[in-house]
Parts: sequence; C-alpha cells; structure tokens
Amino acid sequence: MSIFSALKGNTLDDPSSQLREAFGAGASSKTGVRVTPDTALTSATMLACIRVITEDLAKLPLILYRRTSDGGKERATDHPLHHLVKVRPNRYQTPFEFKELMQLHVLLRGNAYAVIFRDGAGVPIGLYPQDPDKTNVLESEDGDLFYDFGEGVGIAPAEDVLHLRGMSKDGKIGLSLVKLMAETIGLSLATERHGANFFGNSARPSLVLQHPGKLSKDAKENVRESWEKIHRGLDQSNRVAVLSENMEVKTIGLSNEDSQFLETRTFQRYEITGFLRVAPHLVSVMDKATFSNIEHQGQQHANNAMLPWCVRWEEKLNQTLLFEDEESEYFFEFLLDSIVRADFKTRMEGYEIAIRSRMMSPNDCRKKENMPPYPGGDKYENPNTTATQKQKE
Repeated sequence: MSIFSALKGNTLDDPSSQLREAFGAGASSKTGVRVTPDTALTSATMLACIRVITEDLAKLPLILYRRTSDGGKERATDHPLHHLVKVRPNRYQTPFEFKELMQLHVLLRGNAYAVIFRDGAGVPIGLYPQDPDKTNVLESEDGDLFYDFGEGVGIAPAEDVLHLRGMSKDGKIGLSLVKLMAETIGLSLATERHGANFFGNSARPSLVLQHPGKLSKDAKENVRESWEKIHRGLDQSNRVAVLSENMEVKTIGLSNEDSQFLETRTFQRYEITGFLRVAPHLVSVMDKATFSNIEHQGQQHANNAMLPWCVRWEEKLNQTLLFEDEESEYFFEFLLDSIVRADFKTRMEGYEIAIRSRMMSPNDCRKKENMPPYPGGDKYENPNTTATQKQKE
C-alpha cells in the first residue's frame, strides 16, 4: 500500500463541516444570519479589526538575525533567507502582501498554508500561499503530517509547508475564530441589517393607515403601494402626506431609541474588539477614549493583539525555514517599533536616558531614527560625566 493511500481516511479536518460551508451553510447563528469567513467580513467592526491586525503585522519589518559571540545580534543580510522574507517571498507578491494574506487566512480560518520551494541544496527560495478551504491535513500511522492541496498541487510533507496555526485543541489544526465567534458576529450582522432596513424605511417605525370604512383587497393593495411609492426610502422621507376619506396614520412598534438599537451596536463592537484583542479606538470606538489613554491603549494593542501573532510567526519561521544546525545561530524577529513608536519628544527623552545610562550609544539611537552614524558615536559613555572628567583634567 502506498503512503498516500494509507493516509486517506486519517483526515484531521471535519469533511462534513467543509461540505456544509461549501454549500453556503456556514456556522449556525441564533439570529438566523449565516456566518462564514466571507460573510464575517461584511460586519463593519469585524472588517475593521481584521484590517488592523493584518495590516499592522504586514507592515512590521521581519528581520533575520545572527547571534554574535558577545551575546548580541546582527542582521544576517548575507543569508539567502534574508532576501526571501525581506524582498521577494514569491514571484507575484511583495513581503507586505504575503504577510497580509497569510495573517488573513489564519485569522478567519484558523490556519494559513504556504508551500516552500527549495533549490538543489534544500535552501528555501519561495513561499507560495495556498487556499485553506481546499487544503486537507493528513496524518500517517506513525504521526507524520502531510498536506493535500488538491488537484494541480498535490501532497507535500510537513517540512515543505509553512503552516501558521491559531489557537488549537490538538496542536495540529487551528480553530476558526469565525466559528467560535459565530453568535457575536451574527448579532453584529443582524443589527447592521436592521439599521439598513430601518433607514430604508425612511427611519420610521411600522405604520398603519387606518380607514373608517371597509376596503376591498385590491383597494388595500393600491393604498399600500401608493404610500410606499411616495414615502419609502431616505430620498422620499419627510414628504407631506395627503390623506383622503378620513384616513389616519398610526405608528406601531418601539422607537429606535426605545429599542436601544445604537447601544446594542456599540456593545457588539466592544465584544468583537475584545475577542480579537484590538484596542477599540483603532476601529473608531472612541466613547471611552481620552487624550491621555490613547498612547497606553496603543501599547496594549501591541502587547496583546500583535505580539502573540508575531511570536507565532517567528517560532514557525525558525522551525520551518532554518536548518537544524542553523537554529542556534540564526533567528527571525519582527520589529514592533512602528506600532509602538512614541512621539518625538518622548523618544528623544528616552534616548537621552539610554545614552546617559550607557545602554545605548548615540549611533544606536540614530539607527533607530533611520539616520546615518557619525564618527565617534559608537562609544557607550555618559556625556555628562565625560565632560566633567575632561574639565578636571
């Protein structure tokens, strides 16, 4: 029996759930709204949170470092993997696009896959993302994982696949946040649709046209169609109604304020940002934000929403792209400075303290500001004590 036939039937994914989603069933929601990775993006708050995480991670510089003998690190610009992750991950994507797509897949579907192309020496030279909906993860009898990417791509062993997982129950397949958040996303979509219908009805609750007499079925339909033609829709709102035959207009149902529609929408936005650990002010939820706590919320966003994903990326890249004998010398690391960068005055005060305490040299600080070094700027010394010493001499 071949290894591929032996793997058949040991699928870790649930085929029934994939089949249901393929036919549009999606995750069930008590609101009656179908929730799938695609419909989830039609929720304004969900889309905003996904964009914040994917774009923030994609814009972070991903650096391959080499450990130095003095316990420090330096950029390994001469290593072929540096060009792969920094310049050209594949033939058709930029590094930003590659990281954004992979992060989008893992957020919505719990897993992101990229086939690793290697040269004759086994060095990775290309990372090609695959459709997670068409990928089937297989497990052999001895516990090895294989990835079936479908017709045209074939089956690849785990060492030739960059597999980013989200939170997992078995360590092999990530869980889809969309399925876990189905009720919250469904309620968010339901409130948005309710709002659209509400304003599509001229922002009016349900109305009853009351006639003192008895109307035939055709007469009722004519009155209804005539009223909706003149008054339905925002463009037709606030038009003067002309009633005949002693007809009256009566409003039924709760007002928009009484139903706490706006409060419900705000609550749902907080629930979704809480699930994804995104700072609310980044998706324009500003009712609890102040000038004094915005920077603190930005730091929390970097630590809680972004740092865990960065660590997942770094560890998986180290494990998958580096040879075993390279792992003790090289490592990948994201630079988080671009999303936690303080204002100019705060940065300068921090650099001053770092130089005085000899934690950084002037050239170290200039490097962080993308400025060229200057002669003599590599010394780790306190300029104040140095100046005092020179005066004594």
